[in-house]
Amino acid sequence: MKYDNTINLISRIRELSGNVIVSELEKAGVAGIVPSHGDIIVTLIKHRELTMTEIAERIKRDRSTVTTLVKKLNKLGFTDTKKNELDQRSSLVFLTPKGRELENGFKEISEKLYSIQYEGVTEEEREVFRRVLIKMHDNFNKRVL
Repeated sequence: MKYDNTINLISRIRELSGNVIVSELEKAGVAGIVPSHGDIIVTLIKHRELTMTEIAERIKRDRSTVTTLVKKLNKLGFTDTKKNELDQRSSLVFLTPKGRELENGFKEISEKLYSIQYEGVTEEEREVFRRVLIKMHDNFNKRVL
């Protein structure tokens, strides 16, 4: 049986990077947001307003998960929803002024994560690493979907 701890390492990196994100948000005085909210906020910064389905597709999450996360962001005052004029069956999610205030902080946190992630890693190593991760992702994606 072949064994290595690659999946465990990826999981630990995800957990540790999440800890950095939460810590940086706390330092910035932002309470209640967790890393899973970040995907939604960043997507809305980029696209202004989207339906729940569009958000789910862009962040690769179930629509029900996105709905739960958006409800929490609404409760915290970072997002809000309105009826979609093009399709009355759906709502559009958008950032409130309070939510838009997060943009600069999110950029700074992103830059910090990037610098931690690649500290001591050459450009060539980064490229090889990304190519291998993409292949691994695709291998699992083929089996799951």
